[in-house]
Amino acid sequence: MPKTTTPHDLTLVLAGAEERLQLVLGQPGPDGDWLLASRQWTVPGQSVRFLVPGLQSVLDEFGLTTKALARIACVRGPGSFTGLRLVLAAAEGLAAGLGIPLAGIDYLPLLASGPGPLLDGPLHVLTYARRGLVYMQSFHCPDLTETAPLDALSLEQAASRMTEFGPMAHLMGTGLRKNAAFFEELAGTNPGYVLLDPAFDNPAPERLLIAANQADFSSESIDPVYVRPSDAEANLDQIAAKRGLNPDEARRKLEALRKA
Repeated sequence: MPKTTTPHDLTLVLAGAEERLQLVLGQPGPDGDWLLASRQWTVPGQSVRFLVPGLQSVLDEFGLTTKALARIACVRGPGSFTGLRLVLAAAEGLAAGLGIPLAGIDYLPLLASGPGPLLDGPLHVLTYARRGLVYMQSFHCPDLTETAPLDALSLEQAASRMTEFGPMAHLMGTGLRKNAAFFEELAGTNPGYVLLDPAFDNPAPERLLIAANQADFSSESIDPVYVRPSDAEANLDQIAAKRGLNPDEARRKLEALRKA
């Protein structure tokens, strides 16, 4: 019978940039961490109800406490403002309490790393930002060299950017699913565009762990990647007016909070 040992020096990886909340535990091995356990829940806007109890449940199954954690990696965006803040806050709190290092993982390169090594040519990753808007980043496959930087674009702007890379490309991400009619028509008029399967819309646990193994850990906080202003910032004038506030004063207060 193979010998069993108590899991130790674990890597915790958290992802909550979109509707799916993911939690992965990695155990040290001879060639980097290997997958010990993973959990995922599709709970848009409810991450706070599942994250900490979910982690506790997984640790309980192995008879462990959070003291078994040695490092925490966390997807830092872009994505849902609420989801990112909740997951990053949980990672920050755990790391501070345990005195362990943190690392951030960029979301769209992580998604590209799933199918990318199996493809050839341009790969456009498009994730949902809000109605009529996507986050977009482009890569060359199979080496995943970035060919166009991360940006928040309208559907029309995204389609226009794709033309810069020629008539052949693979497209992936929740931006396709949330704007299905637009991208199905785009693919219909551009036969060289291939819409990848929804199975690639979320990173596999193994991909999260590989990204964590490649990340730079430190005692510094993880800076979130938002790319675009929040809905509250974009609609600040209307929100201020509804509350009887002067819009200029509201902007000054917001700027003061940013610098605090």
